[in-house]
Amino acid sequence: MNKKINYEVKEKIVELAGSCFWYWNRYYSFLDSCGVPKQLYNRYPKDTYNKYTVMRNIIDTLEKQNHLDIINNIISNFYKMNNAIDKDNLDTKKAKVLLNEFRQIVGSDPIENEIKLKKEQEHRINKDTEISSKKELEDKLSSLYKEFLDLFSTNQYTPQQRGFQLEKIFSELLRVNEFDYSPPYKTDTEQIDGYFSFEKFDYLVELKWTSEQIKQKDLSIFDGKLKGKGQSTRGLFISVNGFDENSILKFTCDNPRILLMTGEDLIYILNNTFTLFDSLKIKTNILAKHGNINYSLKNELIK
Repeated sequence: MNKKINYEVKEKIVELAGSCFWYWNRYYSFLDSCGVPKQLYNRYPKDTYNKYTVMRNIIDTLEKQNHLDIINNIISNFYKMNNAIDKDNLDTKKAKVLLNEFRQIVGSDPIENEIKLKKEQEHRINKDTEISSKKELEDKLSSLYKEFLDLFSTNQYTPQQRGFQLEKIFSELLRVNEFDYSPPYKTDTEQIDGYFSFEKFDYLVELKWTSEQIKQKDLSIFDGKLKGKGQSTRGLFISVNGFDENSILKFTCDNPRILLMTGEDLIYILNNTFTLFDSLKIKTNILAKHGNINYSLKNELIK
């Protein structure tokens, strides 16, 4: 079914065609800018038709062909006009009156309305996508959180297997948070438990699940891995059962490059109390301001 524009609007468009244009080249330029095909207006040569009749025939044809988009362009361009184009040859007072009447009838610019509508639709789509992505992330975090807690309660894993499962959980945590990361890998001389980029630094990851707190020796080995890397390389050492105080003091120096994260910190991330991004941001800010490499996320909850 062919859609038609309002009769009064159509009549005003026809009237404006002759009231705003004197020269045919400017009239044709107007039609071109609206997207009217040349072969359409060339059907009505200027030696035979006047501008009013040409516009009426163009509108009728566009309606039959369902080209309401082109008609809307014509309406929009007239809506934006404040006076006749060829002022020296036409009654500008009459043109202004007709254009004002036209704007009152139309109410608003159809192209601007379409742009606004598209933006609203895009906003709704983006909002729905954001909600869906957030729900997907929450579901995945919930699953990882359960996996992590299960590692505490089950005896089916050896200490080495438990550490391997921890590597998988943290790699998946990086992935679902859309970090630029690499899962655990080996070089010719060392084992790396993972790698990721955060802000201006690259981080090597070390994960440990031991029955006791991490001692200075383990941090020294990890620090050795960092020494062979670029200046923008830092380390994130995750120990489920925390770190010995002496080891913390040893690596809290004038230029600390190792961030420490405990199992408690990891729980706050996996249960979505803090996002991974916010957690790293908090820890790096404290590192930069105070040189504290072992800042607990729990401190943020009691501020």
